[in-house]
Amino acid sequence: MIFCVLHKKCYGFILYVIIFLLAVFFLLPFLLFGTNSVITIHDNLDSVVPWLKMYHDNGLFLKFDTPTKGLSEMSTLYYGNYSFLALLYCIFGDFAAYTINTYIYIFLGFFSMYLLLKKIGKIDAVITILVSLCYAILPVAPNLGICVSALPLIIVVFFHFINYQKFSWKILLILFYPFFSSFAMTGIFILGFWLIGFVYIMVKTKKINLNLLIGFIMLCIGYIIVDLRLFYVMFVLKTPLNRSVFNIHPTGIIAQLKVFMNSFKEYSLHGYYHASSFQRKIIVPFAFIVSVIYLLKMIRKIINQSGEYNRESKTINESSIHEKMLFIIEFTLLLFSVIAALYDSGLMDNFFKRYIPALSGFNWGRVWIFNRVLWYVIFALCLQFVLEINGIIKKINFSKNSEYFIVPLFLKLVVWILVCKQLLYIFLTPTYYNDQIKTWVNEVRNKRGLVLRIIPNGDFDPFISYKDFFAVDLFDKIKKDIVYSDERVVAFGYEPSVLMYNGFNCIDGYNSSYPLSYMRKFRTLIAPELEINQWAREYYDIWGGGCTCTILN
Repeated sequence: MIFCVLHKKCYGFILYVIIFLLAVFFLLPFLLFGTNSVITIHDNLDSVVPWLKMYHDNGLFLKFDTPTKGLSEMSTLYYGNYSFLALLYCIFGDFAAYTINTYIYIFLGFFSMYLLLKKIGKIDAVITILVSLCYAILPVAPNLGICVSALPLIIVVFFHFINYQKFSWKILLILFYPFFSSFAMTGIFILGFWLIGFVYIMVKTKKINLNLLIGFIMLCIGYIIVDLRLFYVMFVLKTPLNRSVFNIHPTGIIAQLKVFMNSFKEYSLHGYYHASSFQRKIIVPFAFIVSVIYLLKMIRKIINQSGEYNRESKTINESSIHEKMLFIIEFTLLLFSVIAALYDSGLMDNFFKRYIPALSGFNWGRVWIFNRVLWYVIFALCLQFVLEINGIIKKINFSKNSEYFIVPLFLKLVVWILVCKQLLYIFLTPTYYNDQIKTWVNEVRNKRGLVLRIIPNGDFDPFISYKDFFAVDLFDKIKKDIVYSDERVVAFGYEPSVLMYNGFNCIDGYNSSYPLSYMRKFRTLIAPELEINQWAREYYDIWGGGCTCTILN
């Protein structure tokens, strides 16, 4: 009895220590080092942060169609929305908003995944907490942080209202979900999956689930309100955008098949850098072993039912909900990876241009983003399998007379080891948007001359900080020296976002969606260089998102 009490206390103490260390590691850097923190530049400081800062500096949040200083002929119609992230920047300013946003999506990621795993049911409480922590600390592009972290939450909401027979006013609250989401990245898929689920349940039950129907309508209204500018440009102005000439796909079936295979491997094993899932080293081999064991169990059960009619279906029906869920989620995950790889390869590009032209300029391959959620549900299910391994071994044992028993404490130790390795794998990998580890190393080792060798072969040369990247003091001095008075400028040799951040009126910039007419007009400015620079010409003509002289370097 005393041993059990001590064991439980030790178990809880270790859990609290892990939570505390993660909180310190992920929450302290931005508070401790401020703008000296290392922040990812790609698809972040080079684009999103300056745009949102301009929202704050010029009070643009509620202004519908107002000229801006970025890409001079643009207005608020062509970027930004009425989202929670934009509101944060308008209220708090750039770095404070960036920090608050980071903390929100870490906490939201934890509680969203926690609620989803609790909704699934029959998963150990400690596994639920630890896997939720893994999901919470996954690196993600900050402008997508809240919308990606909230994905488990919308799944919970959908399944919560499946069993509601009468209308519940609570479903009206889903109107606010798009405020924390992104229509282009996740919203269009959420609407599609919600509609498919609603139709499936209606056909299965032969009844209309009023809550799911109203929920779908509320989501549609919410996304239209939040992205009103986008829908106005698409369906009212019908302005051709640079994405209408977007064509990064290879030509030739052989080249496309090669890209398909490479992309499928990347999405299946690594995820995508905008929202990494870190499944290759631990989760994939672990899930493979568990799946094989479950298959052996099912095969053994089918063999034991020899002579019975329809024994395969009977075996599947008698399988546990976790077993069924594991295989369904694995199939869905592979399907999403195939869809994303099809987009990258261009194998389906002509089909969409011919039959669904509205989606021809849209990245429908972004469905990969849901794999981030699916991998950690799979991880939780497989960890639960470890705790139940005694019963599983008995069920697949070919010798009926032998007994197997593994000490529960050992099984819990295996779970702890697997989860802790996954946690270390996530926060010690210096990848895109994993800025906390970079900041710690930059401040502790590189600046203070301390030796820190916790990551083998880690690429940790000194990083540029948020403060150094934008160099506000330097550009304030430049403004005074040249007596700057809002003349149009262009950046050459560095990111135009630096000029935009410092209040210059840029004619160039990094924007993935803006009028095609401006893209063509800017091309005339850089045409002489494009004629002799094949790489820059191809980069600009097939996309134009980097509407900047920087590509000429």
